[in-house]
Order: sequence, then C-alpha cells, then structure tokens
Amino acid sequence: MDGKINWENFCEQIQQRTLHSTPLAVKSAKSLRAEIFKCLTSAYNEGFLNTKIHEIHSLLKMTPQSKEIIEITGGQRNFKRVRETPHFERTDGCWFDFAILVNQKDKSAEVMGFTFEIRFVDDNPIKFLRFDLNLPEHNNQDKGKRFHIHPGYDEFMIHSPPMSPLEILHLFLYDLYLPIRPRSS
Repeated sequence: MDGKINWENFCEQIQQRTLHSTPLAVKSAKSLRAEIFKCLTSAYNEGFLNTKIHEIHSLLKMTPQSKEIIEITGGQRNFKRVRETPHFERTDGCWFDFAILVNQKDKSAEVMGFTFEIRFVDDNPIKFLRFDLNLPEHNNQDKGKRFHIHPGYDEFMIHSPPMSPLEILHLFLYDLYLPIRPRSS
C-alpha cells in the first residue's frame, strides 16, 4: 500500500453509507407536499416568511412527470437568479425555490433527487447556496458527490452527507438567518 487515498472512492463510500441512513422514504408525494405546506405556513405565521399563505398555495405545485414520478416544486427553478422569477421570500430579504422528484411505485415512495437554492441579499459575500441530490446513476455519483452543496459558485461543489428535503427547508427558514447588525471585531 502506497499510503495514498483515492478521494473519489472514499467520498463514494461515505455517501453510500449516509444515504442509507437519510430519511428519503416518504408516504407519498402528496403527503410530502402537505408537510412542506405545513412547514411554510408555520414559518409565515411565526414571522420568518414574507410569502403569504395564498402565495404559498400557488407556488407549491405537484406535477406528474410519468406514471410513477411526481415533481414537487416550490417556486420556479431559477439558475439565472432573477428576483422576478416566482419564489419564496424570507423576512430578511433572502429568497429561495426548490424542486423535488418523488418515485411512487407500488405502495412505497422515495425522494429520488432534488435541488434547493437560497439566494442571499446583495451585500452578502456568498450570493447563493444550493443543495443538490442528483438522480441515481448521475455522473456525480461516481465521484461520491450525488449529494453536494454549491457554496456560491455553480462550478464548485462540496461533498456533503445527505439531508432530507424537510431538513433543508427548515435550514432555509430558520437557521441561515443573517445577523441584524454586523458582528463587531
């Protein structure tokens, strides 16, 4: 053994291990959408989300992609990061959208892939943060990066342990808040 680590193989092994412990199984796409709706309306009622309840209704959609695949979208995908594209907006001015693919075959359902992206206010040094779970067999899976994060650059991705869609939504709504005033040194 030459003491060198094959990082892609190492990341793939870690990702496979953590994927099995991440709750990607859901009752159905409809029940996942209901949980997301509940989370968004609670955030609005608690003063964390500017997007009003009737807007949440119109932004949160379920669209069949095939007989077994359902897409749940929150706003429209917006890789150009144009503020006028429909999205959810937090009370601090940050805004986000997401898309989730759910495979419903037989009586089981599982999240196959997703993308969640939050954009920060203009003066923040990091412009966006995107969480992706690529579809199985995507070329990122071979690199151990089926689940990864893009911290402000589309071309740059960091391996990350998988998170469920609801964990990421909670992170966007409650844990990535910008300080009211800058920290003093």
